[in-house]
Amino acid sequence: MWADVAFRSSAKSNSRKTMHLFEKGAPSMKNRYLMFFVMYFCAATLALSQFKIVPILGPITENLGIAYEQISWLMSVFTVASIVLAIPAGGLIAKYGPKKVWTIVMVIMVCGNVIGAVGVDNYAVLLVSRILEGCAFAFVAIAGIVFVNMWFPNKNTGLFVGIFMTFISIGSIIALNCMIPITTAYGLASAWWVTAIISALMTVVFLSVVREAPMSASEGSEASKPSIAPILKNKRVMMICFLALSLGFVLYFFLNNYPSLFMTVYHVDATGATLYSSLNNLFSIPFCILGRFIVDRLGPKRTPVLMAASAVCVIVACAFMTEMTPSLFVVHTLVIAAFPGLLYTACNYLVPRDVENPMQISYGIALMTLFYSVGIFIGCPIVLYAIAGTSSWAIGGYVLAAVMAIGLAFILLYMAASKKLETTTQE
Repeated sequence: MWADVAFRSSAKSNSRKTMHLFEKGAPSMKNRYLMFFVMYFCAATLALSQFKIVPILGPITENLGIAYEQISWLMSVFTVASIVLAIPAGGLIAKYGPKKVWTIVMVIMVCGNVIGAVGVDNYAVLLVSRILEGCAFAFVAIAGIVFVNMWFPNKNTGLFVGIFMTFISIGSIIALNCMIPITTAYGLASAWWVTAIISALMTVVFLSVVREAPMSASEGSEASKPSIAPILKNKRVMMICFLALSLGFVLYFFLNNYPSLFMTVYHVDATGATLYSSLNNLFSIPFCILGRFIVDRLGPKRTPVLMAASAVCVIVACAFMTEMTPSLFVVHTLVIAAFPGLLYTACNYLVPRDVENPMQISYGIALMTLFYSVGIFIGCPIVLYAIAGTSSWAIGGYVLAAVMAIGLAFILLYMAASKKLETTTQE
């Protein structure tokens, strides 16, 4: 049983509330498009900041004189800020609005990159800089969904959320293809300097172009004050959060270690390994957009079925990641791009529909982001230490498959809870 009778309201009713609260203050459609794409490229800059070290992990390891397992923390620590700030981010965005919060964290990201450029020869300084850079991740992922619900409070919400979720892939593709030539020509610190300059420019553009859709006091009074407490009591949201943890654990292992997998297990050269990694990110872009289009058509009832099928595909890909032939390299990158993309898109689709109060959307997305970030944070170190301890990448694949199987279990529990809620509501 739900803790509050209000949680028995349907997903369709929640969507209508969200539309009613936001649509009157929404900017003109022309301005919505412009503001959306400015926001999108700001978010892509965040992804560039996160993934800029992936193609240069080898040179960084040599420069610092540390083991590869230690260097993995430079990726995982990026999510520390997301873990710590996810819930406060939801509250701050609800209180002050997404634009003010977004601007502040963009400035912090610029500062983090400058510190990283100056301290590129010091492991501790790099860790600190990565934490500062990561501050933006918790806020941007949440604020972006809030912006979309403000600007597109209608049936196209799903499409634009799907487009927005591709920002990670765009930033990663740019990082994988540009950072090696840049650092080869100008040194390791140039990766941080270039990202800092781009971030600063995008912050100025963001401030000049983006504005929020205002809500009048009467509209705001239609919903009770947002709080994290009802979200924590919402069983279906919590199940999606645990699924997000499993997904972050698995997906970011591949995003961070695909080049190493291809070079170490299959002896592909650095250029080829980078190419396959780029394909993974390239494939994820259309599938995020397509996935959102699909879930819009499937609706909240049938979307979990798609999620369960996607999870099974990911489990198989993880279990057999060391058993591929060269002809399957592209297929594997396609599977790891497509189905996690569909899963994460579906999670972002379901959470706003499972919360009772539309003003709590930021808290719901914040909690999911927190769990997702925990998965990212612990995934790489756990799997890499398992690989190092057994000298077997296959063991790493089995660990990933087991974690995704746990995610599948939460999807099935979500389906059961939804069916039970539907039956109770009909009564």
